[in-house]
Formats: sequence, structure tokens, C-alpha cells
Amino acid sequence: MRFVGILAFVFVLLGRAAIAQPNAVQSPSPAPTPAPALPPAGVIPASLSLDVTGTPAIDADVLNAQILAALDRQIRPTLRPGASVRYGPIVPWPLLPLASGARAAVDVTVTIDGDTASTDATGVTSVTLNNIVVPPALPSVLFLSDDPEYLQTEGLVFRGDIAAGNAARLYYYQSDIGVPRDLDVVLTSAVPTRVQLIDAAAGPELDVMDVGHSVSRDFLRFEQSNEGTIVDVEPGRPFIVRHALIIGGEVAAGAVDLHVLNGGGVGVSVVASPAGGRPDAYLNGPRVPLDGHGRHGVFALDGFGNIAQSYTVGGPGAAVKYGGRTTTPTNLDPRDLGHDFGDYGIVHRIAFTLINPTDTPRLVYLYEKPLAGPVRSSFYIDGQLKDLGCVRMPQPYWITTYQLAPHTTGLSTTLTMPDGGSFYPLEFGVTETQPLPYTPLVGTADGCSPNVTRVAQ
Repeated sequence: MRFVGILAFVFVLLGRAAIAQPNAVQSPSPAPTPAPALPPAGVIPASLSLDVTGTPAIDADVLNAQILAALDRQIRPTLRPGASVRYGPIVPWPLLPLASGARAAVDVTVTIDGDTASTDATGVTSVTLNNIVVPPALPSVLFLSDDPEYLQTEGLVFRGDIAAGNAARLYYYQSDIGVPRDLDVVLTSAVPTRVQLIDAAAGPELDVMDVGHSVSRDFLRFEQSNEGTIVDVEPGRPFIVRHALIIGGEVAAGAVDLHVLNGGGVGVSVVASPAGGRPDAYLNGPRVPLDGHGRHGVFALDGFGNIAQSYTVGGPGAAVKYGGRTTTPTNLDPRDLGHDFGDYGIVHRIAFTLINPTDTPRLVYLYEKPLAGPVRSSFYIDGQLKDLGCVRMPQPYWITTYQLAPHTTGLSTTLTMPDGGSFYPLEFGVTETQPLPYTPLVGTADGCSPNVTRVAQ
């Protein structure tokens, strides 16, 4: 019994020792601190409405450009530094011309690429398209912004004002020297205002003649069909018609018809600002210094550029000249020495009455003849585009041919606008003597240099 009691005592001691031993429990690892959420690289609108114009319809390629421009105006102000935007498929595709008065809708995939400080964003914007019926309105004044041509500082480059119910045209042609700069065409208004825009823009790029030629060719096309867009200008919210980043030596140009449909007057400004900045701070001036060439001003357009001439088979050729220094549009400010030598921004409407009094069919030729150096041209002759290469020698180059039936009288109508970067005056005429049938290749003996630079006119 004593042995049993001792054994029981030992078990009790062992049990207490076991109870006294702590259980080994692993300590939990500290939880990682979550990284702060990065902001989105920009904001993609779920939907937007776009009002366009075009008679009898707005063409598909113009509609595509207007859709992307409208998205740009909505999205680019929301982009964070370092972000970029790109547009994916438009559905349905291909786009079709949108008839005057018609409506349609498309979906556009939008991708905003961020950087290390923002997150990418992807979405689909539904765009409602409305082709609004707006009667064509020929502008009565021209705003010319080509002074200074070469931007060397930031500031207000040009400012013009359009009264309610009126229409005006802006033609701008600006290059950059030194550091990269932003170039903006901006609309402002003191009251809510609707404006129709017919806009052709080109550049920035180094080929000055190509930029000027693209603007003239496209603008003539858009103006004939009244193809444009309608925008709303709100007080305190400058509306960006065009934004471009220009690097040293590049040129950006454009022609914009602005028709104030309702509301108040509108100011249109051309502004140079630091790359990546905003134009708002420069809208109230002061203007940047002029360059002394005098290519600036507000000019009367009423009737200017309308030219009529007759040609009779068997007689001397008939010709007109435009873009010279003798006949120029009137500067509406008598105190301003600015001029428009070259007729930049002017649409010339040339009508030739062609008379064949003979008993036989006769061939007659339309031609152009450069009189001041290298020039490129776009002619809409009886509604058909004739797009010519660069010529510089003072000799006639063929544009098109007419066959005149015996004892008939016909009318040839031509629309053309001088190209920024080309040299004027230019002769445009009709003759029975066949002109040179081609425009020479760039770099050939009688062709243009590949590095044509415009000088002061």
C-alpha cells in the first residue's frame, strides 16, 4: 500500500508539471500594409452627343474625324500627366455618310494608358450623331494669323470677334522656333452660344508646302458640302477648336469658318503656350511681338475673290491672276498696316465663259502658270478635284481640257484657295495652245526642291 501511495504521488507531481508547461504557439506574421490605390489615368465618358452638318450628307471620313475630335475634347482635359489616349474600333463599321436631318449612333472603344502614378482605363463611349440642317453662310470677314509666322515665345498670337448671327473665317499659319510649344485655337463667349465650324487643319510637320496644300484642298471640299460640326461655347469655359504640339521648325496651319447660330458674340483666339500647359492664361493678352512681315489683320471678304472672264475660240487666250500685291482684300482697320499678299484664306470663284463661234468642234485647255516661285494648287473645276503637284517655272501647266461643240457657249466654274507655303501671284487661264501635260517630279531640273521654305511676301 505504501508503494501504491508513493506511485500515486509521483503521478500527481508529473501531472502538475505537465500542466505547468506552456503550449508553444506560433506568433502570427504582421499583415502587409496595402498599397494606396492609384488614380485612373483619365475619365472616359459613357456617352456624348455630336451635332454635325453636311448637305446632302456628311461623308464617312469626315464623320469619323468629327467623332474622334469630339472624344478628344471630352477626354484630354481629364488626362493625368504622362497619360495618353487611343481609340479602338467604332461599331458599326464601316461608317456610312449621314444624310442631312438624319440621326445615328455608334460605340467607340477608348483606352487610356497610364504610367507608374496612374492606372489604365478602358471603356466604351456611345456617341449619338445628329446631322443638323443649317443653311450655308459665307463669311463676311477673314481673320489672318500669320504674324509672327515663327513663334519664339508664349502668348496671344491673334484675336478676332464675331457678332451674333454673323460668320467669319480664320486662317492661321504658325511655325515654332526653340522649345516645343502648344498651339491652340480657342473660342470664348460671355453667354451660352452655338457655333457651326467648318474646319480643315494640317500639321504639325516640317514640309511647309504639304501642310498648306492639305489645308486648302480639304477646306474647299468641306465648304462646298457645308460639312462641319456644331459646338456649344459656355461662359467661363474656353472651347478648344484645335490643339497641337509644335516642335522647332514644324508648321501647323488651318482654315476655319465660324458661323454664330444663336446666343451672343464669340471671340476666336490663336494662343501659344508652354508644352503641356493650357491656353487660358493667355487669352486676354498681351499679344506676342509681330515679326514685321505684316501678314495679319481683319479683312473684308464680301465679293472678294469672285472673278469672271470670257474666252472666244480663235482669239487670244484669256487669263486671270490672283495672290498678288495689286488687288488685295481690304483691311477693316485703317490704322493697321497688316496685309494679305498671297490671298491666303481667300476662296477664289473663277468663272470662264467659253464661246465657240466656229463650224467645227474645238479643244481648249485650262492651265496654271507660276509667276513667283514654287506653288502647289487644288482646283475644283465644275465640282471635280484637280490636285496638282509642285511647279516653279513660269510656264503653263495643264489642268483640264474642254471640247466645245460648234456654235456653242458654255461656262467653266472653278473654286481654288492659295496654299500656305506657296508663292504668289499665279496665273490661271484658258487657251487653245496645249500646255505642258505634266508637273515635274520634285528634285528634277524644272521641279521643286524637296526643301522649299517660304520667304516673306
